[in-house]
Amino acid sequence: MNKVAKAISYIFDGSVISVPIFLVICLMIVDNKVEAVVWAFICLLFGTVIPYLYISLLYRNKEIDDMHIPNREDRIKPMLVSFASYTMCLVILYVLEGPLFLKSIFAVSVVSTVIFTIITYFWKISLHISWITFVVITFNILFGKWMLLMVPLIPVIGWARVRIKKHTINQVIFGIGVSTVTSVLIYYNYGFISLF
Repeated sequence: MNKVAKAISYIFDGSVISVPIFLVICLMIVDNKVEAVVWAFICLLFGTVIPYLYISLLYRNKEIDDMHIPNREDRIKPMLVSFASYTMCLVILYVLEGPLFLKSIFAVSVVSTVIFTIITYFWKISLHISWITFVVITFNILFGKWMLLMVPLIPVIGWARVRIKKHTINQVIFGIGVSTVTSVLIYYNYGFISLF
């Protein structure tokens, strides 16, 4: 079962699945397909590529020994770089008058990263599970309630992270909770969720 858990953990790493996810989102919200691909490129550059390259640099310089950064203390610098990159993308989206939904996505990313960075100074939290929780909420907003079929991915990925001893059950549950609250409140603020 460990092999299965490791495979799930790698497949659902944010840097892997963000490529198709951003493409699908941009193609859904932007009518002009060329413009959609351009927006997807911008989102992937700042949302995935820049943070991934920084982590790769740390790995190449032997500052970390695992691309998933299992040691809590080693996560701070990559999270700060990610915060800067997400913030830059959010600014670009506003300057270039990008799609409102992409602005909301990066607003969630910026706020979530601040929260997770603060938590990481004291405690380890599951970024895998927080990412997939955010994706499930996002897809339910975009494609409707039938995307609730994605919800089982959350406990499956949570099980995988616990199984390979990367996180405890509490770290997984807390990741789900923080991601859910942050995502729902910010999507509500942007008008994509009706709470009352």
